[in-house]
Amino acid sequence: MNRLTSAAIKHLGEVGITVFAFLGLNWINELVFIQLQQSNGINWVFIPAGIRLLSTLLFGLAGFEGLLLAGVYLNFFHFEFDSDFRAWSGAVAGALGPYLAALLVKHWFDLEPRLKGLTAHRLLFTGILCGLMSPVFHHTFMWVLTGLVDWTALTAMIIGDTIGILIVLCLAKVAIALADRYVPASKLIRRWNSLGRSETQ
Repeated sequence: MNRLTSAAIKHLGEVGITVFAFLGLNWINELVFIQLQQSNGINWVFIPAGIRLLSTLLFGLAGFEGLLLAGVYLNFFHFEFDSDFRAWSGAVAGALGPYLAALLVKHWFDLEPRLKGLTAHRLLFTGILCGLMSPVFHHTFMWVLTGLVDWTALTAMIIGDTIGILIVLCLAKVAIALADRYVPASKLIRRWNSLGRSETQ
């Protein structure tokens, strides 16, 4: 029972971290890059996209769930899209695209925990892959609904997501490398990652 409780708490914690990190970076993005907005919810620089990939790489399914919750909240209560389909499909695309990209990257590169093995070339490939998948999924849903593709918006999303992903992944790699040099931070991260694992041994 304790093992299940610990695993559930860890999972919910990762979902919560994803939600708040995404919402926080979205707020920062709107403050800093609002002048680069192409249309409602689409920006030529979109740093929250980095949280999409980072959370799914680090947290897996919990990252997907957190992104879906954050996407639903933003699309229904912040961006105020014209149709419910647009809001739901955007939330699903924004969570599913990075999750599938993370699964593919983990399989292809056999990544170790905490992004070890994610070299500069692999990081660039990963950022571009995720930067393509979410926008393509999003505009595929819109094409199904309307039969049209807004190529300018699609281009803006691909560029904005890719730039945002690369910024956040680079910062995350630097932060993890610095944390490895300081024992207290390293211990906290290892304790979080091993939560519940000790119960199974």
